[in-house]
Amino acid sequence: MGRLQRLWAQTIWAEGAIPPSEWKYRNLKRVWLPLYDAIAIVAGWMAMWFGSRLLFRIFDMHLVDAVAGFYSLIAFVCLVGVAFPRLAAIEAAGKVILVGLIAGYIGAIIFYSKNPPGEPAPWFIVSMLAGLLPMPLFRLSLLGDEWAGRFIKRRRAREKVA
Repeated sequence: MGRLQRLWAQTIWAEGAIPPSEWKYRNLKRVWLPLYDAIAIVAGWMAMWFGSRLLFRIFDMHLVDAVAGFYSLIAFVCLVGVAFPRLAAIEAAGKVILVGLIAGYIGAIIFYSKNPPGEPAPWFIVSMLAGLLPMPLFRLSLLGDEWAGRFIKRRRAREKVA
C-alpha cells in the first residue's frame, strides 16, 4: 500500500471510517463540514485579496488582512481535523477559535461600525454572519458528545478491571 493510500485510509472518506452507529451523520462529516471549512478558507482569502469596506472603516487594512489570513489558517486546521477523525481535538480547538473569530467580527460591526449618513445600519451583514455560527457550534456539540462517550466507556472499563 502506497503512502497516499495509507493517508487516504485515515480520512473520513475511507471505507469504514464512519461506524454504523453514526451512519446518519455521514453526509455531515463527509460533505457539509469539509465544504463549510473550504468556503471559510476561501472567504479568508477573499478578505485578504479584496478587503472588506465595512472592516476598513473600523480597522487598519493590515489588521484586516492579518485577521483574514488567520481566519483562513484556522479554517484549514478545521478542515484537516474533519478530514482526519483522529485529529478531533485539533478540529475542536479550531472550531472554538473559528466561532470566536466570527463572533468577534459580529461584535466589531455592532460596537465599532460608524455608518456614513444615509447608509443603512449593517444589520443584514450581522445577521448573515450569525448564520455562520450554527454549523461549527453543532459540530462542537457532536465532538463533545463523542468525547464524553469515549470517556464514559474508558471509565467503565477501568471500573471493571479494578
